[in-house]
Amino acid sequence: MPVSDADQSGEPLLLHSLEEFRDLILQWLELADVRTIVEIGSESGAMTRTLADWTAARDGRLHSVEPSPAPEVVALDERSDSFTLVKGLSPDALTGIPPSDAYIVDGDHNHWVVTRELAAIYADGQTPLSVLHDVGWPCARRDQYYAPHVLPREAVHPHSWDRGKVLDREELVEGGFRGPLDFASAQLEGGEGNGVLTAVEHFLAGRDDLAYRHIPAIFGVGVIFPAAAPYAEELDRALAPFHGNPLLEKLERNRIRLFLSLLDAHGGPQVLDSARNRLVAEYDARLSELEAENARLRQEAVRRETDPAARANGAR
Repeated sequence: MPVSDADQSGEPLLLHSLEEFRDLILQWLELADVRTIVEIGSESGAMTRTLADWTAARDGRLHSVEPSPAPEVVALDERSDSFTLVKGLSPDALTGIPPSDAYIVDGDHNHWVVTRELAAIYADGQTPLSVLHDVGWPCARRDQYYAPHVLPREAVHPHSWDRGKVLDREELVEGGFRGPLDFASAQLEGGEGNGVLTAVEHFLAGRDDLAYRHIPAIFGVGVIFPAAAPYAEELDRALAPFHGNPLLEKLERNRIRLFLSLLDAHGGPQVLDSARNRLVAEYDARLSELEAENARLRQEAVRRETDPAARANGAR
């Protein structure tokens, strides 16, 4: 999401982080007796610190998947025995992590990634609790891409880095809700294979064993849990006041309209910060590729030195 403006107190005028749901999420984790958590997407590390404290107090473990971790998250990994930073891209990075009691999904907000994240989370009969961010506007029915070049070509809709989103418009516009040089947005809203909520619905089709509840606030939070779990009834009662709440929907819509007006008036200073963030992410991704290639070449060199047949073939 774009860098948000703040008032004189320093408080953000656009609430955008999953950390805003901290107390509710901790309540849900408590009800589900969670000990181990996988977090996908750590952003600034605010929610990561909360989850790390939670798991540490319960002799559990938190894995956080993030391709470009903030310095605070790297430092947490270095000093904590119950936290593991997995520097990589989801969903591929999930393959090396043991199944966990709960998953916090707040990574790349597009249909291709989210569908495969959910498939990996619920593979092999696993039925954890999952909390997903950005199931509401603007990503509910419109893909957003932090790194479209790493996705299969057929998974990426036509998109723009510069144009933005506004309410009740399928097309992108000049201005609007955007992250120039930070993330791209699909040119059109809606349609097949487009958006986070569409991915959730696609995954849940035919999964009668899983329940879904939707909180329409702060870009939307979705909760997936096994319908037959011992904690399911109590969790459902806790979620009931928020699920599809029409007052929350109206407040969220008004909040977004007000912020879009603010962006139109003060959007310029965000460009440099967004450009810097994207350049850092691209540098990290390219550095990882080069490190992997260097490791492969070193292994090949060692093999040639120790394997006479390989050395002979290399000399031909």
